Amino acid sequence: MGLSRRERREQRKKFLKEQRLQQLRTLEEHEKRVEKKKYNTFLRFYDKHYLTLLIIPVLIFLISAGCIAYQVATTGDFLHRGVSLKGGMVITIPVQNPVSIDEVDKILRASFPKDDLEVRSVDELGNQIAIIITTDNLNSEGEILNLTTPLIPNAHQQASVETTGSSLGSGFFTQTMYAVIIAFVCMSIVVFISFKNFAPSMMVISCAFVDILEPLALVDVLGIRISTAGIAAFLMLIGYSVDTDILLTSRVLKNKEGTVFDRTISAAKTGLLMTLTTLVAVTIGFFMTQSSTIKEIMTIMIFGLIFDIINTWIQNVALLRYYIEHIKGRKAEKPRPVAVTEDTEEELLGEKADDEDKTIADEGEQEGLDEETSISDESESEGDAGEESGEEVNKK
Repeated sequence: MGLSRRERREQRKKFLKEQRLQQLRTLEEHEKRVEKKKYNTFLRFYDKHYLTLLIIPVLIFLISAGCIAYQVATTGDFLHRGVSLKGGMVITIPVQNPVSIDEVDKILRASFPKDDLEVRSVDELGNQIAIIITTDNLNSEGEILNLTTPLIPNAHQQASVETTGSSLGSGFFTQTMYAVIIAFVCMSIVVFISFKNFAPSMMVISCAFVDILEPLALVDVLGIRISTAGIAAFLMLIGYSVDTDILLTSRVLKNKEGTVFDRTISAAKTGLLMTLTTLVAVTIGFFMTQSSTIKEIMTIMIFGLIFDIINTWIQNVALLRYYIEHIKGRKAEKPRPVAVTEDTEEELLGEKADDEDKTIADEGEQEGLDEETSISDESESEGDAGEESGEEVNKK
C-alpha cells in the first residue's frame, strides 16, 4: 500500500533535518581544524595577550625619553652634534703602518682637555689606511699634527683638513631641524587625508614619532656624533615607519574579510618581509663600506628598523585592535556555526518545510488535473466511438 501525502511530507522533513544537522556538524568540525592548524602557540599567545605585550614598547619609550632628558640636562643639547652641525675641524692622516687609536686619543686629550675630540680609524679589508681626528677647536691644527708626528711620520705633508665655522654649522643644524619638522608635518597631513579618521591617523603618526625618538636615544647613549648625513637617515626613517603603519592600518580598517587578528597577520606577513629585507641590505652595507658617512647612515637605519618592528607590530597593533573591537565597537568577526539546538533546527528547517508543503500541494493539484484531463479524454473517446457506431448502423 502506498504512503499518504502527510507521511511522505513527514519523511521529507525528517530527511532534510538530518541532512542539515550533518552539514552543521561538518562545518563546525572544519572550522575547528582550520583554526587549530592556522595559528601556532606563539600566535595564539599573541592573539590573547596583545594588550599585555603593550608594556614592552611603553617601557622602551619611557627609557628613551629619560635618556634624551639626561642628555639635555648634562650637555644642553638633545644629541651629539658633529662638526658639520656645530662647526669644527676634521683632520684625515693617511698611515702606512697601523697606529694605536687609543694612544693618539690619550696624547691629544692630555694636551686639549677642554676640547671636544674624537679619534677614529679608517680600515679597508681589515687593514688600517688612515686615522680621522675631529675637534671643535679651529686653532689646534698645527699642534695636533705636531703631537701625532712621532706616531705618524710625515703627518704634516700627508694630512688633509676640512674646516666648518661655528655659525655655518649652527645654520646647517637649524635648516636640518626645519626639514625634519616640515617632513613630519606633511606626512601627518597625508595620513589624515588618507584615513579621514582621527584615532587611526594619530596611531600612525605617534608610531613614526617614536621610531625617531628611540634611535636618537640609543645614539646618544652610544656617544655617536650626528652629522648632516645622520639627519638624512632620520628623514628616511619617517618614510620606512609610515610605510608599515599605513599597510597595517589599511589592511585592518578597509579589508572586511576575516577577523581583526586575521587581517593583522596578513599585514604582518607583508610588512615584516619588507622591513627584514631592508634590514639585511642595510646591515650588509654597514659592514662592506669604509665611508664614515655611510656607516653613520646605516647605523641609524639599523636602530630605527629594529624599533619599528616593535612599535608597529606590538604597539600599533594593540592600539588599533583595541580601538576597533572595544571603542569603535565594530567587530568584523568571521561568521561562526550556529549552536545546534531544537529551536535553531526548527528555524533552519521551517522555510524548507513550507516549501516542501507547497511542492506537495502543487503535486497533488497537478495529479488532480491530470486525472480530470484523462477522464475527459476517455469520455470524448467513448463519445466519438459511439457516434461512429451509429453512423455504421444507419448505413447498413
